[in-house]
Amino acid sequence: TFDPNIREALVPDHASALARFERLAAMSDVVKLSDEDAEWLYPGAGEESVARRLLVMGPRLVAVTRGGSGALIAGGDIMRSIVAPAVTVRDTVGAGDTFMAALITQLLRHPQLLAAPTTELLDAVGRYAVTAAAITVQRVGADLPTAAEIGSALDGAVRQDGP
Repeated sequence: TFDPNIREALVPDHASALARFERLAAMSDVVKLSDEDAEWLYPGAGEESVARRLLVMGPRLVAVTRGGSGALIAGGDIMRSIVAPAVTVRDTVGAGDTFMAALITQLLRHPQLLAAPTTELLDAVGRYAVTAAAITVQRVGADLPTAAEIGSALDGAVRQDGP
C-alpha cells in the first residue's frame, strides 16, 4: 500500500516529486491519496482521471479521499463515488490514516477485491473506510475507531437509509 501524503514544503521540485510518486505507485497494489495530493501531483486533471492514470501504472486499487465529501474508489474498470456520513467535525487529524487503516482491514477480509473487484464490494469497502474516517473527525486527536464502532455506525446508517 502507498499513501504519498504530499507536503509541498517538504518535497523537492514538482517534477522530481511526481517521478518518485509514480515510481512508488507503480510498485504498489493499493494507492490512497487525498484530493489535495491528486491536485498537486496532476494539476487540473480531476480525481477520476488521476485514478484511471494510476490504475494503468499498476496498482489494482486506487482511493482518493475527499474530506467531508467522501471518497472515490476504483479497481479494474469500476469507479465508485462514496458519500461520507454527515458529522460534526471536531478535528481532522488522523482522518486519512483512519481511512487507510480501514481500507487495509477490508482488503485483508476481502482479498478478492484486488483480483476481481465488483461494484458491490467497492461500495462496501468504501463505505467502511469513509465511515471510519467520519468517526475519527468527530473526536479530538487521531483517535481511531474500533471495528465495533465502525460496524455500529454502519448498522445505524443502514437502518436510517432503509429497512
